[in-house]
Amino acid sequence: MKLSQAIDLYVRRKRDAGARFNAPAKQLRSFLRHCGDIDLHPIALPEVTSFIDGAGVRPSTWCQKRGTLKAFFEYWAVRGRLKVPPPLPPRAPKSAQTFVPYIYSLADLRLLLDAVPRCQRVSSCVMSGATFRTLLLFLYGTGMRLGEALRLRLMDVDLRVGLITIRGTKFYKSRLVPLGRDVRKLLQQYLEMPARQNQHYRPLFQTKSCKPIGLQVVEKCFVRLRRIAGIARHDESSYQPRIHDLRHSFAVHRVTAWYRQNKDVQRWLPALSTYLGHVDLSATQRYLTMTPELLEQANRRFEHYVRGGGDEK
Repeated sequence: MKLSQAIDLYVRRKRDAGARFNAPAKQLRSFLRHCGDIDLHPIALPEVTSFIDGAGVRPSTWCQKRGTLKAFFEYWAVRGRLKVPPPLPPRAPKSAQTFVPYIYSLADLRLLLDAVPRCQRVSSCVMSGATFRTLLLFLYGTGMRLGEALRLRLMDVDLRVGLITIRGTKFYKSRLVPLGRDVRKLLQQYLEMPARQNQHYRPLFQTKSCKPIGLQVVEKCFVRLRRIAGIARHDESSYQPRIHDLRHSFAVHRVTAWYRQNKDVQRWLPALSTYLGHVDLSATQRYLTMTPELLEQANRRFEHYVRGGGDEK
């Protein structure tokens, strides 16, 4: 069996079983380009290692590529197309840098929103400025993943009760997301825009021609927007602020607000985890970058506790 045939069958069967399987499919196609359309059987460690190691690959990507190939080779070994799966490199490279997401301040968010008209003047933009602005506020106001937001259809939005249904999330589960008053008002104004097609099966966020908006389109627009707004990292990180960091910012700002309101943060964290669609609390904790403001609020709470002001909340 040729490698191309094995990949096509494997991806098709995964999708027939209900998996979206987009990222693994892209990695397998990349592996095919790396090796050429060779026979499946003689693939050896050097080909696998050179593909996984890549050029400047991040440790997280290294692990994803290794995991994808491991599952692919084991699949065909069980079905007799491989006598034994090819050997894989045993350990991921050590990370030279711990990734720290960028937490947007309210001033940063205002700069981004103010820069939207200039960003969307480019003739090739398929999104209107109003759509891009609404999408940015929606992502920050709900903490939703970009892919989840772009897959929403109008039938998933119930502004009457303030609920959004997210179907087939990152972990292939659906969940309900309640909307705050400001986000409901934002969406209502957006849906009243002229030239929109508001049939229930249409995407919530549409291009100028009322088509779905691609993930890469938004990410490319955001890079241009960030540069126009003058928002950049000046620390040792090699990662510039991303649109996904709006989700991290939502989580950090929410916890900071709970501290200010003297809420029992430990009690509320599981609710935040469920709201964000995380499978466990540890995933949510990784979102809570310790900003100076959050650290100040936590220190105040601890100082109050040490001075005998009651149980720590």
